[in-house]
Amino acid sequence: MLDTTIGIVTLIIVCAVFLVLGVTFSWRRRGQSVEDYTVSRNHAPTNVGIATLVASMFGTWVLLSPGETGANFGIISLVGYAIGMAGIPVLYMFVGSRIRRLMPNGHSITEYVRHRFGLIPFLTIFLAIIFVMGIFITAELTAITAAVTILTDSPGWATAIAVGIVVIAYTAYGGLRTSIYTDRIQFWILIPILLLLVVVAAVLMGNTTAWSEARQSGLLSANSSGSYFFAIVLIIGIVASNAFHPGMWQRVYTVRDQQVLNRSLWGAVAIAIPLTFLMGMAGIAAVGNGSVEPFVYPEVAAALFALAGDVFPLWMHFLMLICALMLAMSTLDTLMNGIASGVAVDLAGFGIQRNSLMILARAVTVIVAIPAIIVASQGHSVLYVFLIADLLGAAIVVPVLAGLYSRRMTGWGVLVAGGVGIVIGALYYPKPDLLSPWALAAPGGGQMFWAFASALVISSIITFVVILARRAVAPAQEFDFSVLDSSVSLIDSPSAAND
Repeated sequence: MLDTTIGIVTLIIVCAVFLVLGVTFSWRRRGQSVEDYTVSRNHAPTNVGIATLVASMFGTWVLLSPGETGANFGIISLVGYAIGMAGIPVLYMFVGSRIRRLMPNGHSITEYVRHRFGLIPFLTIFLAIIFVMGIFITAELTAITAAVTILTDSPGWATAIAVGIVVIAYTAYGGLRTSIYTDRIQFWILIPILLLLVVVAAVLMGNTTAWSEARQSGLLSANSSGSYFFAIVLIIGIVASNAFHPGMWQRVYTVRDQQVLNRSLWGAVAIAIPLTFLMGMAGIAAVGNGSVEPFVYPEVAAALFALAGDVFPLWMHFLMLICALMLAMSTLDTLMNGIASGVAVDLAGFGIQRNSLMILARAVTVIVAIPAIIVASQGHSVLYVFLIADLLGAAIVVPVLAGLYSRRMTGWGVLVAGGVGIVIGALYYPKPDLLSPWALAAPGGGQMFWAFASALVISSIITFVVILARRAVAPAQEFDFSVLDSSVSLIDSPSAAND
């Protein structure tokens, strides 16, 4: 463990550096348009696209959640985790190209929902996305709070407040272009440091009996049904919830063109798979080393850090602290700006003027962040917090995205399919130990699997039935996709790029 004073000083320095960088960059672009604040349209080349996608996808949770997964469920669950993370950019290869073609002047998923399904579904999905993004922010602040507390024994509330305020300051002021600017810096610092940590950790663990012990515990076995069930949960949950990530939808429009979007997404896939898997293997190594035991909380929720305390030299703790802080800021600025930009776009659709839009967007950033900071200081399991948002995404992803491809999917169909999926999934959802049911016990175990599978499958079936019923009952009533192009326009004129 690092000395508390050193930890606090490092926290202050890293936060101060990115506060100065972010605010300075924002000040240079203080006259930017609402378009630049929200999507910064068609300006990012491939290298910037890869950097901002990876920095946005991976936060401090990558030092906690995959390790907890590996320690509890084993190597097959990590394969699922890696596939789930890679599935996010793969999803946007299809959804991104489709939405850029149908709605070239678009900005956000809620804008699409409003024009495709109507006011009531828009309000429902808007609230659902705010809830999901609030959980994401809470989980990320929880992760950085846990990481800094473990590494330095500093108070969790201080970390949550410091990181939260810094990110709010430069993100609410500067918007998406500032978020991308800091993402680029964080990406090129983080990747070499994470690679160094992985290499050194592999060398250190290669000289121990941890892997043989892990093999005896069954965590390296491919025969555990529980590991397969949880792998499926992760794939469904991660991909589904990130389908509603405003930051990812922003970046669909931010990159220069469709070719750049695909290249950027493939680059993110290439980094996501090994990064997620290797971070998770630390959890298995922690069990094999005796640093943690499966399902013994709260220790297993921070398996990588428990392993670090037993095996890693002090200089690696210092690098882990720097990584944790930058990972948190790279993800939090994306989440906060995504919410703020989505609100600005949605309010612009109701005729609110530019100056009022900017003020309201920045106010929403602060409003969402405050309860997240408070909850984060309580120290819940990051994995469990994420899975709540993932369940909601699993229930509504198919009904909402079906509207991009089927002219017969309706707004009421989205509400019914998503609502029933959420209710059924919630009945099977487990307690924080990930095993015990709140309401309904799953047949043959696999509580989390039944929650996610039922939410996804039932909502998908209802979606399919709605589409078939519309074809049978009202074959002439079809949505005209050209409405998405004609009804959605730029909010104002984009500023000239100068970064």
